[in-house]
Amino acid sequence: MEPAVPRAEIETRMRAFQEGLRSDGLEGAVVVQTTDLYYLAGTAQSAHLVVPADGEPILYVRKTLSRARRESPLERVEPLRSLRELPDALAAAGVPGGCIGLELDVLPAARYLDYVRRLVSYQIGDCSPAVRRVRALKSAWELERIRRAAEMLSHVGEWTAEVLREGMTEIELAAEIERLLRRHGHQGVLRMRAFNSDVHYGTIVAGPSAAVPGGTDTPIVGTGPNAAVAKGASSRPIGRGEPVLVDLVGAWEGYLADQTRTFSLGPLNAEFKEAYEAAHAILLRVAAEARPGVPASRLFELAQELAGERAGNFMGAGEERVSFVGHGFGLEIDEPPFLARGYDEPLEERMVFALEPKFVFPGRGAVGIENSYAVTSGGVEKLTSAPEELVEL
Repeated sequence: MEPAVPRAEIETRMRAFQEGLRSDGLEGAVVVQTTDLYYLAGTAQSAHLVVPADGEPILYVRKTLSRARRESPLERVEPLRSLRELPDALAAAGVPGGCIGLELDVLPAARYLDYVRRLVSYQIGDCSPAVRRVRALKSAWELERIRRAAEMLSHVGEWTAEVLREGMTEIELAAEIERLLRRHGHQGVLRMRAFNSDVHYGTIVAGPSAAVPGGTDTPIVGTGPNAAVAKGASSRPIGRGEPVLVDLVGAWEGYLADQTRTFSLGPLNAEFKEAYEAAHAILLRVAAEARPGVPASRLFELAQELAGERAGNFMGAGEERVSFVGHGFGLEIDEPPFLARGYDEPLEERMVFALEPKFVFPGRGAVGIENSYAVTSGGVEKLTSAPEELVEL
């Protein structure tokens, strides 16, 4: 059976990652997070990927070795029976000492302390910046999968028009659309890197629910089904004349795409309509300015400027406003680049990002739009293709 990720893809990623390790002064890295393992080794089995800054990587598998050998294109896939063997595993990969990187942005503290105790001959550094820099630049192979993820979202307008009815709850609407996504190949599971964060198929909220603030760093949170989840769709019935936000993440063979569209049952009032048109205008203008070399923070600043007199409701209301207007994605929904205040790294060709201008009106609702884009040599390619107009059913 051919590996799911081509050998050439893994080899290119590994070379770039090793270059990043050398640039960051690391002798090697031990990679254990599931998404990073899949990216660098082609398998999500429980394993420790030992990567020397120079030399051949070795995937040491705890569970399950036979499956990891089928899935990974790496030449050396070997068993790791106990963490006591990890120092020997590093030495066998050509890293007998020095500073090695761990994924410190996601590694639990207890695991980190255990590694420190076992790896007494090493200094511990952080390899997560090198991982994230490599993952931010998508290959043609990755972009194919991202386009498939985006394509499944192209049906959202027709699906919503078919199933949305007065009195159905937000959860009922979400369940109908999620069922259709699943039938179109959606993998169901989505990944997010940030601590204490999770993501389902997305967020479907209507009327006042869309303006309920919460602890997640997003402009739209929602009430959620209960206080334990505290975000997303709720059991509130959807009424006429209120905006319905359908913010969904497509997923195909691990890769994601993000899109938001706004609907209503019957006409919206003038304030909501005008805010939606403003959001759409911001989307078009900011996308037109995005190209290699433009600092990501400049695009956020431009969006803020364009919001003008509506700035108090842009990307949240009052103290609940967030300091971004877009985010990268790939295998996770929160990858670089971040179109955010203070994120001054320039865009590069082969990056992808979602741009999501939204306006929130406390106690009343929210409107907005979101597309996913790939950065090209001369600008951006729009990946999501559902009709962009406000849909009043």
